[in-house]
Amino acid sequence: MSLSFVGHRCCDHSASSGYDQVCALFPEAGWLDGRRLIGGELEWVRRPSVGLSHDGHDHVFHVFYGDCSGNELPAVLRQRFPEATVVCTVHQPMGRLLADPGAVAALSALGPQDGVITLCRDQALGLADWGLPAAVHVVPHGVWTHVFRPAASTGHDEAIRDTVLVVGTYLRDWPSAERIVRRLAATGVGVVVLGAAAERLRVDDPLVRLMPRISEAELAVRYDQAAALLLPVLDATASNAALEAMAAGCPVVCPGVPALVDDYLGDDTDCYSQGDEDAAVTHALAYVNDPDRRAARSRVLIGRAERFDWAALRGPLEAVYRTHQGQGSRSTGT
Repeated sequence: MSLSFVGHRCCDHSASSGYDQVCALFPEAGWLDGRRLIGGELEWVRRPSVGLSHDGHDHVFHVFYGDCSGNELPAVLRQRFPEATVVCTVHQPMGRLLADPGAVAALSALGPQDGVITLCRDQALGLADWGLPAAVHVVPHGVWTHVFRPAASTGHDEAIRDTVLVVGTYLRDWPSAERIVRRLAATGVGVVVLGAAAERLRVDDPLVRLMPRISEAELAVRYDQAAALLLPVLDATASNAALEAMAAGCPVVCPGVPALVDDYLGDDTDCYSQGDEDAAVTHALAYVNDPDRRAARSRVLIGRAERFDWAALRGPLEAVYRTHQGQGSRSTGT
């Protein structure tokens, strides 16, 4: 297969669940620096094993997270490689995407020979209703489950956990998160806030610990040691934090966003209505110092996470590429 990835590491992704891991699934694929390409430079981070013709005929370019790694990339690729096929992963929720002129322009640059990968069914339906000319495929986000596995120790399920985690930055409802964290601390529960935007929570309480940057190994330990993950998102199509927590068997307390409930968590056991902070606190406290309850939920989430292991997603991704390979403008006559 003639394939190259285009983009750059974006947002606040961990090393095991971001751009590098999709590229790692296809070691034969090329890897183009998206920012340099936008600037007019063709710089290979890794050259493809199958040569690339001057016009890209029969080559598939996958723009990874095209709506944040460079809105201009689909149009730039179409101009530079007129015969190539472009597949673009879109991760913004529909409301945000349609309000982003750059993202709209990027998707409008795609033709019927191209493809769009979405991360949840709700997003795919929104794109279909919009009338996008490119074909839409649902391929979920992935996580390396072996990285975030719970510690293999005797009596693991019986461990007492009395800390709630807050992880990540993207699309978070920070005012609501701050109020929930304050209330958890007021009950005597410790809260650890991890991520580049941890300082947004202005909570001066000895039970609240802000940790902007930690290693991935320590992150895995934090999930394993926590009673639950608090994920106060405004909206989402996927979530690294949710997938990491699931793989680690850490219960996820979040608003009932369709993508998280229907596509990833699989149920609304620990979901609350947007803005219902009382319910959020109640869900989180239900797992504090209750080993049996947490262990039961942990088993469900670990089993569910298996379907999102990166290794399991190579097949669906490859199917998308093969569907579009050779459908560039020369072969379609456009």
